[in-house]
Amino acid sequence: MRSRFDAVAATHAVRELAERVSEPLAWRTVTARLIGVEPGLVLHGGGNTSVKAKATTLFGEAIDVLHVKGSGWDLATIEPEGHPAVRLGPLRELRRLDGMTDEAMVNELRTNLLDASAPNPSVETLLHALLPARFVDHTHADAILALANQPDGERIFKSIFGAGLVWVPYVMPGFALAKRCAEAFEAVAGQATPVVMVLEKHGLFTWGETARESYERTIDAVTRAESYAAQHRRTIDGWPGAATSGSAGLKPGGSAGLGSGGSAELRPGASAGVGPAGLSGEPAARRGEASVELRAERSPAEKARVLAALRGVLARLQDDAPERGPIVRTRSSEAVDGLLARPDARKLVERGCMTPDHVLRTKPTALLLPEPALDDATKFASQLEAAVGKYARGYDAYFEQMCRAKGVVKKRLDPWPRVILLPGLGACAIADSAREADVALDIYEHTAAVMQVAADVGSYEPCSASDLFDVEYWSLEQAKLRAVSRLPLARCCVVVTGAGGGIGLATADRFLRAGAHVCLVDRDADALASAMQSIRAGGDSSHRLMACAADVRDAGAVQAAFAQTVGAWGGVDVVVSNAGAAPEGRLETEPGQQALRESLEINCMSHVSVVGAAVAIMTAQGGGGCLAFNASKAALNPGPGFGPYAVAKTALVALMRQLAVDLGARGIRSNAVNADRVRTRLFEGGVLESRAAARGLSTDEYFRSNLLGREVTAGDVADAFVYLATARATTGCIVTVDGGNSAAFPR
Repeated sequence: MRSRFDAVAATHAVRELAERVSEPLAWRTVTARLIGVEPGLVLHGGGNTSVKAKATTLFGEAIDVLHVKGSGWDLATIEPEGHPAVRLGPLRELRRLDGMTDEAMVNELRTNLLDASAPNPSVETLLHALLPARFVDHTHADAILALANQPDGERIFKSIFGAGLVWVPYVMPGFALAKRCAEAFEAVAGQATPVVMVLEKHGLFTWGETARESYERTIDAVTRAESYAAQHRRTIDGWPGAATSGSAGLKPGGSAGLGSGGSAELRPGASAGVGPAGLSGEPAARRGEASVELRAERSPAEKARVLAALRGVLARLQDDAPERGPIVRTRSSEAVDGLLARPDARKLVERGCMTPDHVLRTKPTALLLPEPALDDATKFASQLEAAVGKYARGYDAYFEQMCRAKGVVKKRLDPWPRVILLPGLGACAIADSAREADVALDIYEHTAAVMQVAADVGSYEPCSASDLFDVEYWSLEQAKLRAVSRLPLARCCVVVTGAGGGIGLATADRFLRAGAHVCLVDRDADALASAMQSIRAGGDSSHRLMACAADVRDAGAVQAAFAQTVGAWGGVDVVVSNAGAAPEGRLETEPGQQALRESLEINCMSHVSVVGAAVAIMTAQGGGGCLAFNASKAALNPGPGFGPYAVAKTALVALMRQLAVDLGARGIRSNAVNADRVRTRLFEGGVLESRAAARGLSTDEYFRSNLLGREVTAGDVADAFVYLATARATTGCIVTVDGGNSAAFPR
């Protein structure tokens, strides 16, 4: 692993940060970010860092403090505020106690914060406090874990680091671990200079009098572990992947900044990088393993069929509400595919997490379905239902067994897998959101690489089920995943056509704000890009947002857009079929008749293509669905010279009603919104002026000419579509959003 430390860039970053915080805290922030951007060291909020410094009280007294990573902060983007200051003296006094509950420890940490509004200090704060060095770094480096999960890990690390190794047999994080580490450090210090601390089955601690020294000791320790693994793997030369070079760094404020000008010495054999990149790209047969043909990439349509069936099974087993389901993300990589190709794959998978810190993200183990019938949807669904059911029963048995053995009473967490491994497809992560699913996939991809390296070096033997249970049901660990009130359309996947502007864009925005995952479809790529930017500006919801450029008159493009949506999130629950045009013409004329043909194509037949793609997915999921069409009051109250539009919209309303009849038995609802006189692109090109003149009104009067005397907005129409997505007992219905037009009342 190469050092990312660049002295010039680091010094510049420290100068900028030191304008508002102390220099030690500025250095702590800079090198913490360097650790955080390296996925081979920490993932998604993992690891913790600290610095011991001075602070001044309100009385002007200088006191010793520990700046330590706070809960909820990610090292990659951490700000100085992410290392809250805790009084160091009282923390070190706690060592005199024989024991302490977790709750008492957290209370001591909070009551010794200098800022009462600061985040909770890391659960490993006491460990940082009891180590004498000024800067301390704690990581869960892949290379370290591949060796720390060996049954003879202590022997291996002694051969790497010699007498300076501080080896700590596995102890659950907290007060006991902090005392054990301090004792182990002091025992080594009595005979040699401690150089590194390795926690069995857990991770790495390094330290130094400067931030750079501690950071580069981390890089050096990981590089040595990489070299050992490369030299001792039985089947492959080298570590999976390649060392990362290039600039990654971080500027003050969390943006990119510090480059990778390597100053740490690389040891022999260290050119191969740490990471989840797989097994040097070599087929399994070349490694002396099971001969497995390298699979061909599945088409988006094939992948969509599999994922829709998978999501449907999971939704049924989890007793999700109709038209809802977990978000399913997939990943295929050399690390994942390499694991699935191994003859010992099941044994490795069932041994569980590479570090207990990951148990809440991935559950104790993933679910491996060894021979999924990916080409037979019915058989695959049956296989999956049986496998997931068996997994859940196994989890229940594990929970009951652990509670009995430990004499504790706990509230059982859900028993469903977080990661499902499907040979021929890859790893599938199941979560409430795409972001959470990606976290699980990132973690499991690294786990897959560590499992393989560990097995090839010796034996992969991570924490026992008993130890994993302690962490999984540890109140301090569960606090990392804060309970969040679920929005009304959470776990709902929505496709909106014609979403480049107007009603479509407003509707997509409303669904996003209601918690849905939303795909915007439009034929105008530029309008689509602008729409995506405008929605993103409203908040941090990029993981729930995607766009597909497609002309809904092209059935193939429609199928591709739906396959892309399912490939991203696992399924589709709600479709707002909104795309359309507003042609004018008199039907007794040839131009009017040609306009009608074109209008029927865009305003009716394109909706049929959308329905075909959507219903196939909804049927595969088996959880119902919602089809909502943007019709028009013109379907009930046509205007003069507007026949091409009115006739096609009338046909669309008839289509909606027919679908309600035909699809009700599958739980798929079909409804429409009849809007009128909304300022959208439909009125461009003189259409607005023409329609206003046909009614004898000015353009402003035209928009306000309704019973309520108010202009109807795109947001009003969007609200109606969101309502229909939640109205589970409603089908075959027309909702009017026109400000009131008695001639267009549905009847």
